[in-house]
Amino acid sequence: MEVKTKGDNPTGDVLFASCDSIYFLNHGPAFMMSAIKYKQNLHLHIVNPDKHVNDIVNRVSKFENLTFSTEETDLKGIDSRTYYACNRFIVAPYILRQAHRVMILDVDNYLMNEMRWPDSKYDAGLFLRDPLPGTTGWEQESTHVAAGIVYLDMRKAISFSIDVSNKLKESKNFVWFVDQNVLWKCYNKWKDKLNILSFERHIMDWEFKHGTMLWTGKGPRKYNNKTYVAQKDRYTKELYESLRS
Repeated sequence: MEVKTKGDNPTGDVLFASCDSIYFLNHGPAFMMSAIKYKQNLHLHIVNPDKHVNDIVNRVSKFENLTFSTEETDLKGIDSRTYYACNRFIVAPYILRQAHRVMILDVDNYLMNEMRWPDSKYDAGLFLRDPLPGTTGWEQESTHVAAGIVYLDMRKAISFSIDVSNKLKESKNFVWFVDQNVLWKCYNKWKDKLNILSFERHIMDWEFKHGTMLWTGKGPRKYNNKTYVAQKDRYTKELYESLRS
């Protein structure tokens, strides 16, 4: 699998996510507004952007904390849903090679409080957990890690990031959960070489409590939870209003 990207290469501390045009239009404006509000650099990588997406990217480029990259990839013969989920890990070591600390997130995550970065002693961070009940074999192995949040200090964990990217590109089992399967394999390979933080449960809040740092649109909650949807709509409205000013 060969992926060619073009666009910005961000520096410093960066929040990072990737998505297709549909997810960008649905969640990108709210995610961008949350990063603007809490003064965080955000880089979005967009797979096969359409004209509407490109127009929005051009308009929000006035915000110095927002950077973008794109790719044009023929997804014929590839499960597109799996590719979109894996894409951020595939392109991360190339787009983010000049960055320092990177938090790789889902695009349906929104900052709801001040960003708290891991202590500088950590080289990487993963959301480790017990495997999901009822899973066996490959699927069980693939649920030891939740891929919704991954932290990398690119000055110390670039080799880990490249390893994840290469394993995904070379995978013969490119199906749902393959990103988590590869992250678990790489964790076990690198855990004695890197200081890897195990994130606490509250780092990703899918119950949308007041005062938490990061709300994540887990599963159908992104469509049917009134609290999450209302916040997404507020952030989206704020972004478009700021573009009119």
